[in-house]
Amino acid sequence: MKFEKQIEIFKTLDYEFVDGVSKELILDDVYEMTWEEETEKYIEENPFLILYYLFGWGSPAIKNYNYSDKCIYFDLEFFDTSLQYKWFMERMGAITNGEIHFSDITIETDLNDGEWINFKVNNISKRWKIGKTSLIVSDFVQHFSSLHKELGTSGQYTYYSDGGQQWVIDYANVLEQERFNEKTGLNREWLGEGGHFVNPSKNHDRY
Repeated sequence: MKFEKQIEIFKTLDYEFVDGVSKELILDDVYEMTWEEETEKYIEENPFLILYYLFGWGSPAIKNYNYSDKCIYFDLEFFDTSLQYKWFMERMGAITNGEIHFSDITIETDLNDGEWINFKVNNISKRWKIGKTSLIVSDFVQHFSSLHKELGTSGQYTYYSDGGQQWVIDYANVLEQERFNEKTGLNREWLGEGGHFVNPSKNHDRY
């Protein structure tokens, strides 16, 4: 499917790149991501998949860094500092169109060298345990999958991966999820389904 046609279909799903994200920049990024010489052809041979990753992408070349506030692209190998947990949580709020807001985010280390993230979500205080590793701790991501039930939001977090270590987290209601999967054929799931992440221990949330 042609590059421009994919962009048109994404627009019908309310996905648009911010100002400054040009086709040329996208093609450069896809080359860096895949090392495919014929980047436009690669996008066309993998319809919606590559561009969906790019909607969650970021670059210093863009004013506010992120290519959109629709979703988050992540690679497990690059979650290597405590500050990235804070960044990740802030982005998890940004993609919800104001339904979920994370604030007062701090990282602390306990007497046993365990790391914790303290924060408020929609003004509810919480405390989750995080790990000290170069890979994101799986159960940290799983925490987010049940927030919609607790907060009573109309949307919930979604998960998509093509089977590699890269994945995209998004936010949608039931109708948006159905339309997205119908138009793109990507078979996006709800975050928490499919056994992609380990369930957090019950004692992780201390508040």
